[in-house]
Amino acid sequence: MIKIPIFPLNVVLFPDSKLPLYIFEERYKNMVNNCLSGKSDFGINLFAGNILYPVGCTAQVDEVVSRAETGEMNIVTKGISRYKIINYDSAGDGLYTAEIELTEDVNTEYIREKMIRAVDFYNALIEIVYKGSVKKIDLTEIKWYSENRSVSFTMAEKCGLSLIERQTLLEMNDEDNRLDYILKYLEEVLPKLKEADKISNIIKGDGYIQQ
Repeated sequence: MIKIPIFPLNVVLFPDSKLPLYIFEERYKNMVNNCLSGKSDFGINLFAGNILYPVGCTAQVDEVVSRAETGEMNIVTKGISRYKIINYDSAGDGLYTAEIELTEDVNTEYIREKMIRAVDFYNALIEIVYKGSVKKIDLTEIKWYSENRSVSFTMAEKCGLSLIERQTLLEMNDEDNRLDYILKYLEEVLPKLKEADKISNIIKGDGYIQQ
């Protein structure tokens, strides 16, 4: 088991995803500074409805975009590995520390036709919603066939899943199951995308940085 500081947030971080964060509380300013100086990770777990979800993702500070004289900072985090909290406690400053168990991903065992179909639906959604401002998934790129990269997690960044749907996907260990989940969602949402409100909600809710 590994012990890391935990940052409970109203977001879901996926492996290989990048999320911008504004750090302003003293305990989290200290946490980020300690992680930067020690080149160490912290954990991001969804906190919603007064529930701390036990499956999260370790994060590294990929970039410090700006830093105020008083210590507040805008940073970009990168998701690294999924984990499950075994137990946790808080220190006097309110910072949570948890013992975690890293979760092994199975990213290469899936039905190829299912993956192609899901990506086709995703690329159609990206074209309708973002009109060229977000890069489509190109399945000729070798990274999509790596054990370390999940195409499902990448699709989940920009396709409009709710927080709980993102968390459900994050908790799945098998890429084939994740493809089933996201394909079902895409098949349901694509016919509705002519509704302007739905498109607006997807854009406002994605939050991730395009890579």
